[in-house]
Amino acid sequence: MSCSYYDFRCNDYYCMKKQDYVSSDIYYRYCRDYSYDDCPIYKDNGGSNCYLSTACVVAMDKPDNCEELTLLRKFRDNYMSSNPEMQKDIKEYYKFAPQIVAKINALENYKSIYREIYSNLICPCVKFILTGKYQEAYALYKNTYNDLKNKYL
Repeated sequence: MSCSYYDFRCNDYYCMKKQDYVSSDIYYRYCRDYSYDDCPIYKDNGGSNCYLSTACVVAMDKPDNCEELTLLRKFRDNYMSSNPEMQKDIKEYYKFAPQIVAKINALENYKSIYREIYSNLICPCVKFILTGKYQEAYALYKNTYNDLKNKYL
């Protein structure tokens, strides 16, 4: 299984996280074997990973610093991280979300799946957060994540 951020474009190795091509050395050392823990690109992110959200906005051709990801990261770092129960959910999410993304990426229709998740999860969560409905945003994200986990793992 390869890294969920890896793509083969124009006969070369491409990292969607870095949004640039990577050397064959990086590919063989990290991307091919899904070695997130050792990958310098993965490590150099300031702890900002939102696996499913990132995959969705990439499918929508949005940058890593788009409003949706910025808002969801702040929500995670400020609201969810202050709650012990939600901290457990974050930890579990980081354990399984990369595997969910990898499974979706292996499908031919992965972009349409991400666009659907974007419409049914990311957009509503952003609206909830912007209107101060944090518990609703959390519940929607958690329920959708659990549904995706059951479907793809």
